[in-house]
Amino acid sequence: MSSDNLSKGLSTLENYLKKITDQITFVKKLNKSHLKDSKFTIVLACAIFLVTCLSFLSNFTYAVAVDVNGVQLGYAPGMDEAKSIIESTLGQQGEPLGVAAKTNDEINYRRVWISKKELRSNPLDESRLQRAITPYFDVYGLAVNGEVIAVMSTAEEIDEVLAAYQDYIAQPSETNQVFSVEIKDEVAKEKVQAGLAEIKTKEEVLEMLKAGRVKAIEYTVEKNDSLWLIARKNNMYTDEILAANPGLTEKSILYPGQVLKLSTAVPYLTVVSKGQKTEKETIPFAVVTNIDNSLPSGRSVVKQAGKDGEKEVTFTYTAQNGEIVEKTIVKETVLSQPVKQIIAQGPRITYVAANTSRGSGSISGLVWPLSGRISSYYGYRGGGFHSGIDINGSTGQPYVAAADGKVVAAGWSGNYGRMILIDHGNGVATRYAHSSQLLVSVGQTVSKGQTIGYVGSTGRSTGPHLHFEVIINGSTVNPLNYL
Repeated sequence: MSSDNLSKGLSTLENYLKKITDQITFVKKLNKSHLKDSKFTIVLACAIFLVTCLSFLSNFTYAVAVDVNGVQLGYAPGMDEAKSIIESTLGQQGEPLGVAAKTNDEINYRRVWISKKELRSNPLDESRLQRAITPYFDVYGLAVNGEVIAVMSTAEEIDEVLAAYQDYIAQPSETNQVFSVEIKDEVAKEKVQAGLAEIKTKEEVLEMLKAGRVKAIEYTVEKNDSLWLIARKNNMYTDEILAANPGLTEKSILYPGQVLKLSTAVPYLTVVSKGQKTEKETIPFAVVTNIDNSLPSGRSVVKQAGKDGEKEVTFTYTAQNGEIVEKTIVKETVLSQPVKQIIAQGPRITYVAANTSRGSGSISGLVWPLSGRISSYYGYRGGGFHSGIDINGSTGQPYVAAADGKVVAAGWSGNYGRMILIDHGNGVATRYAHSSQLLVSVGQTVSKGQTIGYVGSTGRSTGPHLHFEVIINGSTVNPLNYL
């Protein structure tokens, strides 16, 4: 019994004893005044004492005091009732998971003698227990290579999430027959204890796996590096590099040894899938130019309109996290043949630039100046002749020189906007148009893969892209035949 309960009980007992003393004094006075029989007096006093004691005892009872981590929270009528209330509280805390919670808190039960009034005024209350008890649950952690990355209710939920993530990566469909899917990492389901806030749903863990882990790394600039090359090496966009390095701009000069911060999403899991896929691909039409002496100088006439063809390609593949790393063509079926575009051109050729070289026009190994979708091919398009290919890009995205060469023109050039013309020797030149910014000047020697400008929409342009031309001895040709 606590000191408070003891003092309350003694105080109450003292009050009752005082009442008994007062009643005995009253009996003595009554005896002197009216009663002569001493035996009757004794009997009456004993009766009064017994009634008073019974009255006192009827206002007290045994109860169970419950302490959590040394703090008394209330009383229950008995031990069974106290434990039942604790179990009910843990059950309520575990309702979101459908299981009873557990706790490592120190819970003590003490049998005490208290007044019934105290029991009524301070009952063991579940709301107080909810605030006082720290619950935990026996659950499972998804461990990848020894690190627990998420906590879930059951081992079965982890299996379901892993299966859903593998489907998300492999993308099985009618045209994508998946033979096998395998997680290359060491994956385990570990029993752990966790609080309710730490436990994630299947949907939350699946979204977490899809998003990947944001990882900050440092990159040391190498010789001939550019923002575009660094972004390509790290599977990023140049905008992401700029955002991670305050003060760095598209105009900034990079120096070997300079350290840049890169922030990229790294997959939690490495998923390797194998299968067979069928896709439809465009077959670009070829452009044939014939000299027609009957046409005026510089005049061109489309004798036959070109039309792209289409083919169905079936191939087996091995993919890692959705990116194909091995590909073997199994079957190609031409669905529609491309139709050549035939152009009749007047005998006189207007050269693109008088200061470009002349020669055999032989060159190999041109690299793509920009990675992107072709939005317009070479040849007659929409009623006019398109002298190159348009490659989609975003404003400020770097592009590179297709081969080693010397810059023979760099600046504003009418409909081309900001333009670069590079002479590669042997009669071969390349043009890069609609730039937002040029990084080279006339007379400068450039290397294959060197950043020479940024994508833009200057001149006659409907949106940001790179217009790219290949020029042989002054006449444009289809770039796709040389890339």
